[in-house]
Amino acid sequence: MARGDQEEFSNWVRERERSLIRAARAVCFDVQNAEDVLQEALADIYPRWSKLKAHENLEAYVIRVMVSKHADIRRKYARKKAENEVSLELVATLLQTSDNAEKVSERLLVQAALKSLTAAQRAVLLLIYEYGYSIKEAANKLGIPAGTAASHLARGRSSVSEYVQFAPAINSSQQKALSNDAELIEMEGDDD
Repeated sequence: MARGDQEEFSNWVRERERSLIRAARAVCFDVQNAEDVLQEALADIYPRWSKLKAHENLEAYVIRVMVSKHADIRRKYARKKAENEVSLELVATLLQTSDNAEKVSERLLVQAALKSLTAAQRAVLLLIYEYGYSIKEAANKLGIPAGTAASHLARGRSSVSEYVQFAPAINSSQQKALSNDAELIEMEGDDD
């Protein structure tokens, strides 16, 4: 790569650093992975900078590369071990120990629900609800058709809604089972 292209790439990244980091966090929903995904995306773009710098919407292209990189990372780690999900036991513990338990559990449920979405669904949801983009703007940012963005939005909203709706019911049935187990343990202890 020519020296001028290297400087141009560095300046482009420096000028857009904050928006690229925000986009990576929206795509990944995980600060640690976001930085890795952004770095990998920029590493892919760097050698091809002389061709890509003329792209009409380079930020959208970078976001699209980040979505692909994030999907690759998720597949790689899914093969090695299960993702670190927020467990219902943790939510139950928080409910018992926190004054703001309802707000905390609601945030954890939404967070867990968002983690269960595909990277594309999460990206569309966050661009629209977190950053205030319209469907058309979000589609342009991601470099996908508006209909596809609307489809991702609908599926993502449905998944989050189902997750948040059914998780408390699962949680209450687990709490009943835990209290039944505790009673059995107490009765066994009384027999000794």
